[in-house]
Amino acid sequence: MKYLLLLCLLVICFDSFAKEHTVELTKPKFDLILDKYFIRTIDFASLSEKETIHLTYWGSTPSAEIRQSGKTTLLTASEDTTESVSLKFNGQIKLLTFYSQKKPALYSPQYIKATNGKVTVDVPKVYELSNILLALSDHYYHSKYGMNRDSTYFAEVLAWFSPYKDHQIFNALNGADYYGFVENGPAYEMDSEQITKSVIYAGFRANNDLEDKISLLEDFAKVSDFQNFYQQHQAYYAGLKARFQKDSQAEKIWQWLESNFPEQYHSYKVFFSPLGPGNHSARMYENNGFKEAIMFISGPNRYDSNNDENIKAIKLSRTFFTEIDHAYVNPSSGAYIDQISTALKDLKPWYKGGGYNKPYLVFNEYMTWAVFSLYALDNYSKDDYLFAKGYVEKFMVENRGFYKFKEFNDELIRLYTNRQRGQKVVDLYPDIIEWMQ
Repeated sequence: MKYLLLLCLLVICFDSFAKEHTVELTKPKFDLILDKYFIRTIDFASLSEKETIHLTYWGSTPSAEIRQSGKTTLLTASEDTTESVSLKFNGQIKLLTFYSQKKPALYSPQYIKATNGKVTVDVPKVYELSNILLALSDHYYHSKYGMNRDSTYFAEVLAWFSPYKDHQIFNALNGADYYGFVENGPAYEMDSEQITKSVIYAGFRANNDLEDKISLLEDFAKVSDFQNFYQQHQAYYAGLKARFQKDSQAEKIWQWLESNFPEQYHSYKVFFSPLGPGNHSARMYENNGFKEAIMFISGPNRYDSNNDENIKAIKLSRTFFTEIDHAYVNPSSGAYIDQISTALKDLKPWYKGGGYNKPYLVFNEYMTWAVFSLYALDNYSKDDYLFAKGYVEKFMVENRGFYKFKEFNDELIRLYTNRQRGQKVVDLYPDIIEWMQ
């Protein structure tokens, strides 16, 4: 009922907003709602004269709303990628500008035919160039994003590119947004000395911090002979891609997830760099009747410090699984948003605090990692299952601060083990949410 009323308010308010692009505030505080689930209470006084908000396309068209005193104004309903709104209060005017991804991919019949039913793994050229630049840049990226430096490959990167560290591109990276820079790399192609937009992908982050640096990237690639370096390492990249396909069990994971969740995808696309840190993300694109699950993850060489090949494979599978299953868990969680918000009204017992400070986000992290334990239960030997279970529990509690993950994991495993005939993982949502509450 709540969402039905909200929809009515959106319909009523949109027409007036589309004409005037102005919101009159009656009180200094208002709620900014991004993508339906993420609510921020904002004080008008805290805003600068001009604010910019980027809305990335994760699995549906981004949206933004301003809500005050029961009245909601939809701000990003048009097909435009840029939309501004003037906020008025006590005679003052402040401008909010929204940059939204509306159509992030264009799948041609040729692309669909080539990728349908396949897991495609790639180390794209511009993406690798951006990772090399971050690996060479200042301490900020080394300390905060932990570029993978424990490899012969990193030593070869240093030897080849260090003589060019006085290039202007490194000054341009000061203050750059990590994700906006590196994750937009696969939305570009490099042929000869030119970098051009991809014919498939419009972008992967609404905040495109790479776009205004294209000429510098081209120049750096030219003076450093990046193309030659990239070509000389094709065998290395191919070996990592083959290792990923073998050890990740990607196709088996794909089949298992789609047997347990309603979401269905035509293609998996995986991007990684041998230098990539443990900063992962996933999104779901749909165009021309074709659905693709896309993820950015660490390369398989990230686990080379382990001597046991089996453990390397399990950790790689976990990395892949807990990113791609967001494409299944998140849409299902959306159907239980009110129940999740009630169950996790107080996040302190569940999460240390940080980037996931919303009930929906915290629940999804618990669920995506616990579902991996269910996969391991169905597909691993007893010893490998016990290792995987203990590994994710320790990592989630000690490394990430999801304090009750072990208890959550045990309960979801219990529910799954005792499920009724025909029940899938998605059918366990009401029970696990009730347990949390």
